[in-house]
Amino acid sequence: MALVVFLFVKEINHLRKPKEEPASAAPTTKICPYCMSEIDMKATRCPHCTSKLEGFQIDPAELNK
Repeated sequence: MALVVFLFVKEINHLRKPKEEPASAAPTTKICPYCMSEIDMKATRCPHCTSKLEGFQIDPAELNK
């Protein structure tokens, strides 16, 4: 009898447990602040308007031209 009550309570608790929602994925794109186009998060220059974005590093060879 105790086994039946145990299994019954266990099943009721299993049904009452809230379902977990899947974690939302991190965004993979961002918006260019100059032309408002959608670009990759890793981009340092916008492929649409060629503006320099945050994280852009200047090549020292370009400075000597």
